Formats: sequence, structure tokens, C-alpha cells
Amino acid sequence: MFNRRGGDLNSRRFWNWFAAEARGLANAMEALSRGESDAEWALIALNERIHRFDPALEADIVRDLDGACRMTVSGPDASVDLLIQAAPAMKGWQFSPPALAADGRRVPFRRAPRPSLDLLGAPVQRHEAYA
Repeated sequence: MFNRRGGDLNSRRFWNWFAAEARGLANAMEALSRGESDAEWALIALNERIHRFDPALEADIVRDLDGACRMTVSGPDASVDLLIQAAPAMKGWQFSPPALAADGRRVPFRRAPRPSLDLLGAPVQRHEAYA
């Protein structure tokens, strides 16, 4: 009874939660773009909540230069379509599957490679032009 393997597939619960948290998510992405803060906590919370809908889904948020946020949802097509179609119209937000928002130049934040400790601990190299 309490061990539910799949999600509840109730998109209304997810979107009600999202509407309440949208401003905080947008602020976290803005702080990330300014280099003031790490927004990983916001994406973790978003993905934990989206996993309640369907554990196979993953979400990523990109903040455009004009300040609009775009959330891409990847996973099984049926679940993605069900969730995206139920998305409410929200000012400053766009929701899409990854195929529509794919940008080959961008690595999703959660999957971006992190610098190794070897690189972080290495001495700073001076370039000849600045010596």
C-alpha cells in the first residue's frame, strides 16, 4: 500500500506545487546566472517533486537573456506529453519537451561536468601575454 513504484500521474498536484514555487525557482536561476548562488538545490527539489508524478521524468530549467524561464521535461513521451499538456499558462515561463528546446551548445546544469579536485588545486598558470 505504501510502496508505490510508479508515480501518481496526477498532473494537477505537480502544477499546483509548481505555481507556488515558480517565483523561487526563477529567482534561483537568476542568482545562478549572476554567479551569486548555486541553484542545484532548486533543481533537486523540482526533480524530487516531478518524480512523484512519474519517477522516469527529469526536468531542467534555463533562464533566457530576456528573463523568461524555460523548463524542459525529458523522459517517456507519454508522461512528458501528459505533463506538458496540463501545464498552466504562467507569465515568464515556457514548458516543453527536450526536442523542442534542444540547443546543442548547452549542457543541462545537472549533467554538466564538474571540475576535478586536481584542476581546482592546481596552481594558476600565467599566460605569456600577461607576464
